[in-house]
Amino acid sequence: RCSYSGRYKLSLSLSLSLSLSLSPSHSQIAVPGEISRNHLQTPPTRPPDNMASGVTVNEEVIKVFNDMKVRKSSSSDEVKKRKKAVLFCLSEDKKKIIVEEGKQILVGDIGESVDDPYACFVKLLPLNDCRYGLYDATYETKESKKEDLVFVFWAPEGAPLKSKMIYASSKDAIKKKFTGIKHEWQVNGLDDIQDRSTLADKLGGNVVVSLEGRPL
Repeated sequence: RCSYSGRYKLSLSLSLSLSLSLSPSHSQIAVPGEISRNHLQTPPTRPPDNMASGVTVNEEVIKVFNDMKVRKSSSSDEVKKRKKAVLFCLSEDKKKIIVEEGKQILVGDIGESVDDPYACFVKLLPLNDCRYGLYDATYETKESKKEDLVFVFWAPEGAPLKSKMIYASSKDAIKKKFTGIKHEWQVNGLDDIQDRSTLADKLGGNVVVSLEGRPL
């Protein structure tokens, strides 16, 4: 009787063990401190930090910047063809930043068709739309004469809201291409930009005594 009882208990134990191992719910028993493999979750994806308007910068824009930035020894004819100021705008499909045709001042224009390059640059800006611009400022401090490029973001109050939004969201795209530029100026109206002392403040504050040969 004792032998039969022992075999019965062993059989019952094996049966229970086999039943547990085959049970579909057994694999879902979670061990404390661990995550069940059946409940693994993929972490939520997040958009890239640099996601903006998706606008790209035309190669001609970068070439213009590099030509204005690098001050190499050139012949007098080459110097005359150098840009003193230039505007950039969005293409018609709003996908690229391009050089705006006809919106520039050449160094050779100064003294010929242009008397005051800064006043002429201001006149290039549209009253009812946004633009980006580069202006090669010539100014004097109490110690020396200097030249510096200024990146201008023109966003007048009269510009459409949609234009302001896309130009603002695309500004970093063009700015990143202008490596090494020291001065950035956002202007929202004619009163700010017509007063050349405002630009002088950007360039060096009260140490600037003249801009484009005109005393401040």
